[in-house]
Amino acid sequence: MSSINIPLSEIANDVVVDHIKLLCQQAYELGVEDARRKFSFPEVLTKDHLAEIFQVEKSTVNRIVSLPAFPKLKDVRARYPREQVISWILKNSTWVEENTNYFNKEAM
Repeated sequence: MSSINIPLSEIANDVVVDHIKLLCQQAYELGVEDARRKFSFPEVLTKDHLAEIFQVEKSTVNRIVSLPAFPKLKDVRARYPREQVISWILKNSTWVEENTNYFNKEAM
């Protein structure tokens, strides 16, 4: 019987590469799922959509949409532009501000 000599460093490299591939695949799948959730809503949202997004009751949605800075369509009552709502959430989230450098990016 012949023996196979594989250096330990080569085995370790293969393990690391396989682990990185797995992590990349998981990150990709998570990103796809996040995008699917974000874009599963129509471009113009209703209060029902907002209740689902915020995971709150409609009475809370009513308080949120009454805020002067909350994005609304001008000529259509009780309709909210999805992308502006998502931006508003990001800008008004203390978690993003406290845990990332997202709003401190410098212009090139």
